[in-house]
Amino acid sequence: MLLEAFLAGFWSSLGSTIGKLAGEKYVVGDSYTIWAALLIVMVLVNTWGCRHYLRSLDAASNSVAPTVVSAATSYVLSGLIGVVFFDEGASVRWWAGAMLIVMGLALVARPRNKPKSS
Repeated sequence: MLLEAFLAGFWSSLGSTIGKLAGEKYVVGDSYTIWAALLIVMVLVNTWGCRHYLRSLDAASNSVAPTVVSAATSYVLSGLIGVVFFDEGASVRWWAGAMLIVMGLALVARPRNKPKSS
């Protein structure tokens, strides 16, 4: 379940990256063929990510854990991709906020111990 949810977040980040590339003039130029090809690849990659997400939901006992893992993976990887490939700025405050979000998601997804009835 966790691997499928992680892969869903990974493919989601990759799909958004390909979508961003489709909008960049230095990648596409004046070619509608490259633009259309990138958009088709983006849709296929996002569909693949949805497949992994649905498989993780199917394997899980509830929907919270797969959603949390997928969202956290996508959030962190999107930030890394933005910094590494698109030269986007990410301050220490951004990374601290990202980690707080990931920790909050982990708290939401943690299993709860039910009190034993006597």
